[in-house]
Amino acid sequence: MPAYATKPALRTINLAPHGGPTEAKVVVIPLPAKTIGIIFGQRTAEWVQRYNTYVLDINYFVKDPQAVWQAPTGNSRFDITSIQPAGFDKDPAVLSIGPYNDDNYIAVYTSHLKPGQQSFAPSDPHHSSYDFTIGGKNAISFTLVNAEDGGDGDYHDTVVGVAVNYTYK
Repeated sequence: MPAYATKPALRTINLAPHGGPTEAKVVVIPLPAKTIGIIFGQRTAEWVQRYNTYVLDINYFVKDPQAVWQAPTGNSRFDITSIQPAGFDKDPAVLSIGPYNDDNYIAVYTSHLKPGQQSFAPSDPHHSSYDFTIGGKNAISFTLVNAEDGGDGDYHDTVVGVAVNYTYK
């Protein structure tokens, strides 16, 4: 069993059993036990953008929920277009998951559709993360995923925010 990573990282995982590529480059964000993850995104690109989010166990195997997000036009927020299990979340623009009793990860996979193409191609994700504490204890960890679709090299075609909230009673 791999050691549980406590910081976001790029990983290559097999998403083929879940409709994705066999070697998907994803940003993996820790979702420790008894925390809540909040996910949302914004599109700024001309080309159609999509991202998928997955909950992974500590061995990087996909669990539920799994969500596909798409933004209808440039400069618009992403909405969930499909989710498993169906009816998991009622807000199409923000996904809230957890708390779980065990450690997990949130994986973000980004892709785009070039004009004239029939299928989505992987985008190149970068990420940055910020940790906030209250009284010396973790309060919120925020990870920003910036993806480039290859059109202009600006790394903000898809922007996904993942907040992990440690504060609970």
